[in-house]
Order: sequence, then structure tokens, then C-alpha cells
Amino acid sequence: MAYSDSYFTARESWRDWRIEAQTLLNLARVTPSARVLEIGCGGGGLLRQAHARGAVTFGVDTLENALQLARTRADVGTPRFVRIGEDGALPFRAGAFDALLGQHVVEHVPDVDVALREWRRVLKPGGRIALATPNARYPDPAHFADPDHTRVFAPAELRAALMRAGFAVEMCITIFPFLTGARALCAFGVRAYRAFQHMPYFATRGRTLIISAQVQNVES
Repeated sequence: MAYSDSYFTARESWRDWRIEAQTLLNLARVTPSARVLEIGCGGGGLLRQAHARGAVTFGVDTLENALQLARTRADVGTPRFVRIGEDGALPFRAGAFDALLGQHVVEHVPDVDVALREWRRVLKPGGRIALATPNARYPDPAHFADPDHTRVFAPAELRAALMRAGFAVEMCITIFPFLTGARALCAFGVRAYRAFQHMPYFATRGRTLIISAQVQNVES
């Protein structure tokens, strides 16, 4: 998939992207003065929303074009954007952040256990993580066909990975039900996603998996 400037700009106009963004900000408890880091920040849209809530925001990405776009679209004094290497090492001290966000990034990570431990390292004791990612239990897996994906997680798999990294999972849900491949029904599923969340068949089969967790303990 080509992650171009036009892609990063366009996705922020999608209803499902906006729903995911607000859900992540709420689950991570992004409040005024909170220090927030986004992994895979793309064009910076999610961090601009976090900044609008009064948070102190930082974004990292491996793609220079994404970071250049994010810097261009940010106001003076708003999110700080930093490029990181493919190894995913973060240039921040331990316990630097109150919250960490990842919107469709964990599925691109080569070694999720290593990445989650690094993400946990930069969170304060009690800090929160909120992730959105494709759901492996979605009935139309072709929707996620992307050679850049290293792994698409089922809810139980991502929950287990977070627990291995020292997080206590607080919420694990899926949203945007599969209502056949018809475009109109897909759009309806996005608009009415809340109505399907408590229906047993749809509860674990939504298109997007959203999970939030809190740092369980601190490493010695």
C-alpha cells in the first residue's frame, strides 16, 4: 500500500477514522497537560485532536514524508514529530508519557512483544495505552490485504500480548460490523456501529479491534 500524503490527508475525513480517533483519546484519558505519544503518527491528525484537548503531544513515525506532512499541518507550538528507525527504539526517557496511542500501527510491527515492552518503558506508572488495529476475526479478511502488515490480531491474541508486556487490559472491543460487502451496508455499519456492539455475533467480529490497557507495574 502506498502511504502517500494524499492517503494521510484523506483518511482524516473518513467517518470510521474519526470514530476511532475519538475512542482512542477517550480510552487513553487524554486530558489537559497530559503528555501523549503517538506511534506511527502519519499526517498528525490524531495528535492535533489530542493537542486540542490541551495535551502535550509527540509523534513518531518511520516515514519521513508522513512527518513532513504532519509538521506542515501543525501550528507553532503544537505536536513534536520525530523520525525513528525500523527497530522501533524510542528516543525518550523511561516514564516520559501519561498516554500512548497507536491507530493502525501494531499490525505493521515485526516483533510485537519487543515493541510493546518499549512502549511500556516510556509510560509512567499507571500510564495508559490505546490501540486500534484490524481484527483477524472480521469475516472479510481481504479488506486488510496489505503487504506491509506483519500480523493481524484476534482480540484474545492482542490482549495476551499486552499482558505479557506488563499491561493490565481495561477494555477490548470491536467496532464496524460486517453487513455483507455492499457499500451502502458498510456505511450503515459505520454510522450505527454502537447498535451492534452488544450483539453476540458481531461483538468480536467488527472490522476494527480497539484495546486499552494500563501499566501494571514498573520494571526494577
